[in-house]
Amino acid sequence: MKSEHMNLLLPSFETDQEEHDERKTTETGGIGGDDVWRFKGNKAAKEAASVGMKGTLARLFDCCSKDVQKTILPLGHGDPSVYPCFRTSADAEEAVVESLLSGAADSYAPGVGILPARRAVANYLNRDLPHKMKSDDIFITVGCCQGIETMFNALARPKANILLPTLIYPLYNSHAVHSLLEIRKYGLLPDLDWEIDLQGVEALADENTIAMVIINPHNPCGNVYTYEHLKKVRERWLRCLKS
Repeated sequence: MKSEHMNLLLPSFETDQEEHDERKTTETGGIGGDDVWRFKGNKAAKEAASVGMKGTLARLFDCCSKDVQKTILPLGHGDPSVYPCFRTSADAEEAVVESLLSGAADSYAPGVGILPARRAVANYLNRDLPHKMKSDDIFITVGCCQGIETMFNALARPKANILLPTLIYPLYNSHAVHSLLEIRKYGLLPDLDWEIDLQGVEALADENTIAMVIINPHNPCGNVYTYEHLKKVRERWLRCLKS
């Protein structure tokens, strides 16, 4: 992928070129022996890998008019360490150091997260929830990427489809493809502050629809859905489940 705006994007995954060339030579029966790898890549994984944020951003940046003398702001840049104005809270840094020096957190943590962390998350969420959550209701993941992957893998089943908004972080598409889920895109209404097209949702959903993904606050549109709109979405979704 070539783009004059690559400096505005996150750095690519780096590989050792010499190691790559040596492996390629070995695979073709050259230096390193006559053995050839006897496995092939996963088609679903290859399709999932073809959907990336970097390629999308590069295409958008390349559409910018070169005649307009304005600075392009890299709003798709998700690495805060590049900018000195974004620093981790001192309290968080001190807590990590204290935990490291204590020697009490050197083992593998439970896959769902340690109990104190899950309890803290539940207590935080319970401030605004009418039905209270318990620590056992919380599943902590290493960022949104693992969260999306875990959720899709848990929901996936044969012939299943999932409803995604037309504008969405590409990783949702990648994990849906990798989980062999059929992707159905519902529309957003730009003239109504990017509200969900409820009629479109009802037309897309069927007996094989396992979930509808709602991004709130929305990425990349930036809007926040009102309580009234989310209530309408819930009512329409319940209607879909009953039909």
